[in-house]
Amino acid sequence: MPPPPGLAPCPITTSIASARRTSSKTLIYQCLPSRYGFNPDDVRRADAIEVVIGQGAKPGGGGMLLGQKVNPRVARMRTLPEGVDQRSACRHPDWTGPDDLTIKIQELREMTDWEKPIYVKVGATRVFNDVKLAVHAGADVVVVDGMQGGTAATQTCFIEHIGIPTLAAVRQAVDALEDLDMVGKVQLIVSGGIRTGADVAKALAMGADAVAIGQGILIALGCNSESYIQDGVHVPAIEDYHKLGAVPGSCHHCHTGRCPVGVTTQDAILEQRLQPDVGAKRVRNYLKTLNMELTTIARACGKQNVHHLEREDLVALTIEAAAMAGVPLAGTQWIPGRDGMR
Repeated sequence: MPPPPGLAPCPITTSIASARRTSSKTLIYQCLPSRYGFNPDDVRRADAIEVVIGQGAKPGGGGMLLGQKVNPRVARMRTLPEGVDQRSACRHPDWTGPDDLTIKIQELREMTDWEKPIYVKVGATRVFNDVKLAVHAGADVVVVDGMQGGTAATQTCFIEHIGIPTLAAVRQAVDALEDLDMVGKVQLIVSGGIRTGADVAKALAMGADAVAIGQGILIALGCNSESYIQDGVHVPAIEDYHKLGAVPGSCHHCHTGRCPVGVTTQDAILEQRLQPDVGAKRVRNYLKTLNMELTTIARACGKQNVHHLEREDLVALTIEAAAMAGVPLAGTQWIPGRDGMR
């Protein structure tokens, strides 16, 4: 689609979009409430579109992109003024209910000639009803993000007290799909605190088709590491952590844009501390190990395929976990709360 008369495409935005497409085997384009930098041409080049309604760590809430992170590159990517604080909206401004989600999904399908699958991502709150609404709106895939999902762009009270655990969310999402007889027709992706092969195995056994991983990848890249690699040598970053009032392993200062290891920063000098080749090797090792753990657990359960894991392979070690997951307490056939109440 050519640009309107007098409006040329931004070369930086175009080059970044092209780089993402050429470097991605599968590219999912997110339609966020903010709509910053939303480009129909980029949507058409993606393999799928994810409509983001909520995030597990802050369902019902937005965030803030601080001005110090809006450098010239980010400003051009998102069509924003340089160096100015920007609000990340808590809701899509043109939606007032589920009917508007249906309309938006239809618009995206028309935009992509009905060729691309549509994901709908929700933060885990009223999961049973939210999944049903997403399915009725026409979603091909529903992504449910539990409260263990990470973010550095919201208040501590949200991170600690808003949303429900991923374990409870999976159970309710599967119940909703079963209630609609849509298991296997609409896929379920689970995210929020998925970090190990055991986490993945449990999610698949509960009924998820796939998982999404965020923080685990960041840690594998070197996030929170005591050092960064420069010219093949480990360089200590302790002093930079201390300047932020933080320590390695528990740094929550991504919003400052002064990441000591170059993972969450737009500073041209700090960015160089993250070496793509080194980060790629670490992420590969992490995912390979996670996959080995997953397949080992599946074999231990007598399964030839990780997607053959099922609820019968699970028991819970606490009454709370048994009630949330809807699986028996270990050593019993008792599922707490199974008296017709969800």
